[in-house]
Amino acid sequence: MTTLMSSLAAVNKRIDDECLKNVIPDSCRNVYSAASYQSVIFSSGLKVMCDTKTDGGGWIIIQRRINGNVDFYKTWKEYRDGFGDIENGDFYLGNENIYMLTSKRQYELRVDLEFSNKRYFAKYASFQLGAENDGYRLSIQGYSGNMTDNLAYSNNRKFTTFDQDHDDYAGNCALDYTGGWWYGSCTEANLNGMYGRTTYKGLLWVSLTSLSGGITFAEMKIREK
Repeated sequence: MTTLMSSLAAVNKRIDDECLKNVIPDSCRNVYSAASYQSVIFSSGLKVMCDTKTDGGGWIIIQRRINGNVDFYKTWKEYRDGFGDIENGDFYLGNENIYMLTSKRQYELRVDLEFSNKRYFAKYASFQLGAENDGYRLSIQGYSGNMTDNLAYSNNRKFTTFDQDHDDYAGNCALDYTGGWWYGSCTEANLNGMYGRTTYKGLLWVSLTSLSGGITFAEMKIREK
């Protein structure tokens, strides 16, 4: 009888564990909502904001600029760990979190922008960040969209902040452009600049903005394939 009870307890525990997995998601693909956005806590403990509607939904938002309530002129550690207002404002999910996600599964990337009251997007069939010891190097492939692929300039670049310089510039692009990014010498896109600025220090996608900034909405989001 004792053996039977132990076996039943083990079976029940496995059932409970499976039910728990079904209740606590580990991907935005498993999140459904009548709302366009839904914040969830993954089984790993990571809190994310899911875009449940755009292009079929299932997106983890890794960067958002909507109102300028968060300063993006941050240190390497802050960009590594993440910062901002994930519920109601601007935020960055954190390079270490993004690396951990993309090192375990394959993801695509989508960038949504609004400039001069028009919507634009860029989509990449493959997206990954390298580890911290490789400078959170950006890897993207397979572009499609309705704007010029200015992010291509940042492909295979390491991340740079004002206190950790990994760019190809004689100075430090993060200092000049006031935001951490995958700079070369320096960039054709920068969505981590100063919100509301209409200079090169603002949110840039140069085929749209030239070096005058002015992007009023920006989201970078990833979805597992």
